[in-house]
Parts: sequence; structure tokens; C-alpha cells
Amino acid sequence: MKEDTEKISCHVCKKTIPKAAALHSEGQEYVLHFCNVDCLDYWKKEKKSKKKKE
Repeated sequence: MKEDTEKISCHVCKKTIPKAAALHSEGQEYVLHFCNVDCLDYWKKEKKSKKKKE
């Protein structure tokens, strides 16, 4: 069986996943991909934490 699925890395843990299966968060000029809800939630918490420090 031929594997022609595009692979990407999770923005948080860097695990390689099929692009079609990834969760994503879109900004004005970027798209971040996440392998699961835990990584997405972690990224959201880190983003909020950085904003509070500014």
C-alpha cells in the first residue's frame, strides 16, 4: 500500500502526524498544527501566560 499522506509536526511535542488528522489554530498569517487536544490546550495556556508577562 502506497503512503502518500502529507506529514507535519505537532507545534508543541513535534510528533509527526498526518496533516488531515491534525488540529489547527489559525492566525492572520500562520497555521499551527497540534496532534491532540492536550497539546493544543498547552499551547493556549503558554500563549496566555506570555501575554500576561508583557
